[in-house]
Amino acid sequence: MNYFTTARSPFAPPVEFVERKGLGHPDTICDAVAEELCRYLARGYVERLGTVQAFNVDKAILAAGSVDIGFGGGQPVTKARLIVVGKADLTQWTPERDQLIEVVSAKLQELLPDADLDATFDVDVWLSPSSVDLSAVVSGRGEGDVPLANDTSFAAVSLPRSTLENLVFATEAELNGSAFRAEVPIGRDIKVMGSQSNKCEVTVAAPVMADKVDGPADYKEAVLAIADRAKEIAYRYVGSADISVNKADNDDTPYLSLTGSSAEQGDDGQVGRGNRFGGLITPYRAMSLEAACGKNPAAHVGKTYHAAAWDISERVVAEAGVAESTVRLLSQIGRPVTQPLAAHIEYAGEVDENQIIDIAQEALSDWKGIRDRLIDGFYPLY
Repeated sequence: MNYFTTARSPFAPPVEFVERKGLGHPDTICDAVAEELCRYLARGYVERLGTVQAFNVDKAILAAGSVDIGFGGGQPVTKARLIVVGKADLTQWTPERDQLIEVVSAKLQELLPDADLDATFDVDVWLSPSSVDLSAVVSGRGEGDVPLANDTSFAAVSLPRSTLENLVFATEAELNGSAFRAEVPIGRDIKVMGSQSNKCEVTVAAPVMADKVDGPADYKEAVLAIADRAKEIAYRYVGSADISVNKADNDDTPYLSLTGSSAEQGDDGQVGRGNRFGGLITPYRAMSLEAACGKNPAAHVGKTYHAAAWDISERVVAEAGVAESTVRLLSQIGRPVTQPLAAHIEYAGEVDENQIIDIAQEALSDWKGIRDRLIDGFYPLY
């Protein structure tokens, strides 16, 4: 096992772009329901068998529907279809399909509280047996009952977030929060794009609930309220910023919604196409393209190594006193998850590099803690 440490300058790009797809975005919906089903299965295995068996439910697709919509409301024309597909070791526990569908449907309703799901969505789950070979790898254990990695993959995490990253994350969270939604008829499919160069610009796309606005004046009032709140949030982080909301609008095409999501009218979704681990899309940072949501929280390193890298990066900053840290972890299939093939920790500051390595080894050894925190929803996966 190779550990590498590298000192570097603080993250300060002359230009930076950051994106977040909000909780009602079709891609985020797929991530969220896959992860909810994953947590249900993992918890069920632990409660019944004391350990997480082989499974992955990291494939979900949302095929968009269609609606007839206008000021004052509308009607669904074609239902959207949400399908979660996965494999699982079903030899000792076979969960009921109806219960799996209920888990996914309940999460979907949580994400889209304004939606009449029966009228606008069809939900299905297909869970079939895992391959014998992969089940053998996952059920295999190293010293101390440590799970073996079921894939060769890598993870990358950088902390703390930059100012722009915090701004974008906070903008979506506050616009999607219950307090603001009680004041403004905003849907949950809120997308925020931030850019920073010689000035800061924030672009927001946010649906307005059709049944809560009677005409163009009400709609424009809602859009103005969204822009004002986004400007207030930006001011807390960067001072002045240029704010744009629903730039595709014209008099004939306001961004109205029945459900709060663009999945109702032509926008499909898929696991892994949206926010990366940490909840943002950050092209100026080291990133893995692994879709963490729905993956096995004990043995799938495409997920567990992101959680471990998050823990390491947080601890390096907090305990070693550096300004920031980027952690990359590389796995190899069949190796204990506590022993990556390689680990590379970059840091900005002055520190004893042996302390960084000690932190990394301690964090990786806590595989049960990582598993349990993933099952509990501790990490910002999407």
